[in-house]
Amino acid sequence: MNKEKKLSLRLGLLAGIITIGLLGSTAGTLAWYAYSRNVTMSYIGTTVSSSALMNIGLVDNGGVFTTEKLTEYNLEREDATDGSTTNSIVWAKSRSGFSVEAIYFYLESTSYAVNYLKPVTTGSRAYDDDSELKLYRAPEYSEVAFDTEAETDHYVRLPLAFRIMDETSQYVANKKIWLTDSVVEAENDAESTVRLFVDGANKFLMQPSDERNAVGETKVGGLLSLSPNDYYDYDSFGKEYCYGEFENEVQYSSLPASDYDVLDNVNDVEDTSEPTTFYGKHYPGVQVPDIDAAVPKVQEHAGLGKVKPSVRPNGELYHDETNGNGIYVAQTSTESKVGYTTVTIFVEGWDHSMIDQKAGYRFNLGLKFEIDRI
Repeated sequence: MNKEKKLSLRLGLLAGIITIGLLGSTAGTLAWYAYSRNVTMSYIGTTVSSSALMNIGLVDNGGVFTTEKLTEYNLEREDATDGSTTNSIVWAKSRSGFSVEAIYFYLESTSYAVNYLKPVTTGSRAYDDDSELKLYRAPEYSEVAFDTEAETDHYVRLPLAFRIMDETSQYVANKKIWLTDSVVEAENDAESTVRLFVDGANKFLMQPSDERNAVGETKVGGLLSLSPNDYYDYDSFGKEYCYGEFENEVQYSSLPASDYDVLDNVNDVEDTSEPTTFYGKHYPGVQVPDIDAAVPKVQEHAGLGKVKPSVRPNGELYHDETNGNGIYVAQTSTESKVGYTTVTIFVEGWDHSMIDQKAGYRFNLGLKFEIDRI
């Protein structure tokens, strides 16, 4: 039976509120609120909300929420077993969702970011790479390779659980959950720095501010000006640091005298109004790498249009083989009737908007999950 559900979701975006109306679907939201300073992002709060028919919970196999904390945050714990695997899941009793305080407590207790999101990078990666996500510290002065994994308190990771209830109050098996909308707004174009990795029924990396049905790219190799001047960084031997990953071996040479001490857009940045981390000058006399010949590797990230499903006339959501869009994030199981996906939220240090000159910005991120019909 097709049960139409109309639900309004209010997402605070900077100075205002955007109201999104949903028709013919059941949806829940994950909203992220943040404020950035000095190329780190401190956030105000996170909410995980549910609709009347879709519940969103947190997997808590480590027992973070004690009996006292469950009572304090109005939560309840239930085990979900599929085969030999049992997960302990915390759900909101009211089915309305988790409070900001409950999410803060969970993140702090599991050593993920609570007050600040710090720049990290995946290095080179395809958007649909199904390998484990690794995040590295980057970029930092003189650390040219991606050798050091980022501390978990640099980013956010939430293991989400979903269950769907029909009109008889029974949980439903084999229902796919899709990510159908992402709303990102920030000052100073900071929204492009936000990345979302989804690890569930499928794995994908996306740039939630990109609405296109396309795969974007961020270069993860190049010259950087991380020192407190306008020059690209160089070592004590007079060679510029070549940060990141490249397809080919890097070759160095000297430049004509007239090409030193002038701004050089080697990283192909769009905004050249002033020197930045990615737009600087070559210090006179240093050896300069041929970045174009070396070919920087890239991080791929899907746009929302690549991820969100197509909709049939009867309201069914599906993967469109013709244009390739539509990636479901979870599916409720036959046994426990629970589906899972883990979301990782981070800011990409190689995005050209992640610069000191744009410190003091803030961003909001809202994600909408839907099923099609009950």
